[in-house]
Amino acid sequence: MLAATDIRAAGRLWGLALGLWVTGFVSPLSAQDALTIPPVPADFNFVQDYAKLLPDQVKGEIGAIQKQSFEQNQKPIIVVTIDSMASYGGMGYSIERFAAAWFNKWQIGAKGGQGELINKGILLLISVSDRKARIELGDEWGRDWDAHAATIMNQSIIPRFKQKDFPGGILAGVKSLSEMTLNDPKSSAPSSGSGGSGGAVLPTSPLGFWPFTLVMVLGIGLIVASFFLPEQRKWLLIVGGGLVAVATLAYLVLILVALFVSAKSGIGGGGGGGGFSSSGGFSSGGFSGGGGASGSW
Repeated sequence: MLAATDIRAAGRLWGLALGLWVTGFVSPLSAQDALTIPPVPADFNFVQDYAKLLPDQVKGEIGAIQKQSFEQNQKPIIVVTIDSMASYGGMGYSIERFAAAWFNKWQIGAKGGQGELINKGILLLISVSDRKARIELGDEWGRDWDAHAATIMNQSIIPRFKQKDFPGGILAGVKSLSEMTLNDPKSSAPSSGSGGSGGAVLPTSPLGFWPFTLVMVLGIGLIVASFFLPEQRKWLLIVGGGLVAVATLAYLVLILVALFVSAKSGIGGGGGGGGFSSSGGFSSGGFSGGGGASGSW
């Protein structure tokens, strides 16, 4: 029979474990809400140069390409430049997760003639201080175009960024993406000889998995300690085994929650209407499918 002191000690350990467990689940979800992504621009401008990388002449060239892709193919190509992800609450975010959240917040896509969603939008996001860029694709592109997007990133964009030619890299990237929009996403992507990071978007907490890891280590430590403290072995095994079980379950559940948030965030809500001038807007209920490519310089 367990002594009262043993029961109290076990209760304190379980309380600590529960606190860490809750922290591990709440932190990634609250971090998702903590992003301060700007609202959809009122003018629906397809170039949002927050980092001020683009001279007006290049903006005009990019805009002409974007307009053609949108009006002829109903595939908006949105360019966003930012100083850093941290400036928008994205400290600790991967570029993949951050770009997917931005894509979903702006609901990048188009509306068909019957009002149906055409989820073939493309976001090119550049984070200057982080030295990272991401091509994020709408859900209808699937994952078959990841390698082609990586080729665009690695051959058209990143080499110019390494030379600090941001306008040239963005313009070349938009040109290549515009050529990509001539294809039906369901068709076979052009063969690509270049590798690259397509990268599925699996959100991770800025805190990582440390709360669950700590619970796991604590549980294993108690189990090990039980072999050296035979008089307290029973409660050490009970509490230690319980902590290991809780941590294991937490890992599995958090992964499922992260996948759900990644797939569903941004679906629904407003958007719609507005326009590339008067041509119809890019915020039309679209959402990321997790496909695309990332690069760094």
